[in-house]
Amino acid sequence: MTSTAVPPVSLDDAGPAPETPRAARVPAWLTGDFAKVLAAVIAWNVALIAVAWLFGPASPTSEGIPKTGIGSTWSLLAHTYRWDAGNYGEIAQHAYTSSYVPLRAFYPVFPICVWLVQTISFHLIGLLVAGFLVNLVATWLAAVALLKIARFFFTGDRAPWLVVAAFLTAPAAFFLHSFYSEAVFCALGFWAYLFALRRQWVWMGLCLIPLTASRITAAVFVGLCFLEFWRSKDWKLRGLLDWRLLWFPAAFLGLGTHMVYMKLRTGSAMASFNALKGVATWSYHKFNPNIFATAWTEAKITAHALLGDIPMDGWTLMSHVLPTIGLVLLLISSVYVFVALRAKGIPLALFGIASIVMLTINNNVVSVHRYLLPCFVMYVALVLFTERRPKLRGVAYAVLYANATIGALIFVRFISGYWAG
Repeated sequence: MTSTAVPPVSLDDAGPAPETPRAARVPAWLTGDFAKVLAAVIAWNVALIAVAWLFGPASPTSEGIPKTGIGSTWSLLAHTYRWDAGNYGEIAQHAYTSSYVPLRAFYPVFPICVWLVQTISFHLIGLLVAGFLVNLVATWLAAVALLKIARFFFTGDRAPWLVVAAFLTAPAAFFLHSFYSEAVFCALGFWAYLFALRRQWVWMGLCLIPLTASRITAAVFVGLCFLEFWRSKDWKLRGLLDWRLLWFPAAFLGLGTHMVYMKLRTGSAMASFNALKGVATWSYHKFNPNIFATAWTEAKITAHALLGDIPMDGWTLMSHVLPTIGLVLLLISSVYVFVALRAKGIPLALFGIASIVMLTINNNVVSVHRYLLPCFVMYVALVLFTERRPKLRGVAYAVLYANATIGALIFVRFISGYWAG
């Protein structure tokens, strides 16, 4: 038998080695959601600082700018310290030791985060820088959570990013950048819901506990996560016979702890709820469960202002017209999400309706356009509507542009010390 020898192959004859794809050479953490969102959030913050730096010094100033101390002189971050930011700054520096009673109406989680950053840095970091770092990280985490939440409702890569874009271009989104608690609240609330969607109930509960010490409207996020828990049981009552249901009452341990602290500090566990009583400038805050009467009153004011029957001054625009329009859009979004998603959309739809109730039960809608920022059902509804109608996809971009323009105008008011919510 004749054997056929296979000649050896020279490395020189083998040809060039296949080129490694460029993407494979880039570390995965540089191309993942966290890295991409961080880059977007940093760019967004830089843009806001640039707007403040360019337009702030040339703008007329009003009462929202502190007369002395932090935020009273122009610096890179002084524009973030306006209006209620002063209350959060006081809590971060001196807890609730001040004799100024209305201070107790502001909740402690954001100021505690600022205090922690300053403490860890041995107070080498100033108050404004600490607040900026807290909000930068919180906005980043909130946007990442929202991106991942959106993937539960959309296929493809484009739509989830549009949801994040809707969040960052919302008219009140600049409060995420300011020395306010919005960013921390959104981060905790969005991650709590994301963990609920993933059926990670322990992590959900651990997010809800500090959330209830961030703002009383945390109750709507607790309700949202509960509805998602119940949906995971196919809406069956016997499905609620699960020990993990205890995470929902446990969520209010955050609020309870704050109330205990208030009892020890002020002698009243209800100090945060009663702090605005007797304050003339906040006399419009009155508990009124008849939300329909409140809605009707605000609708009439808004209609008269839009028709020119009453002057469209700054207070009317910021405290009546914009909040009322926002509430109407939230109602429409909630109904649409229910119609479009059916059972899957029930938690989101009821979350929107509950938010409307929660935000109008105080007999007014002042600052409501700011409180609507965490109501991400509006961002989901916008993208859902345009994704299901390819010919109308341009509407989403038009809305994002309009929102960003309105937000920029309100932001200039805010940094100049004029009331912006």
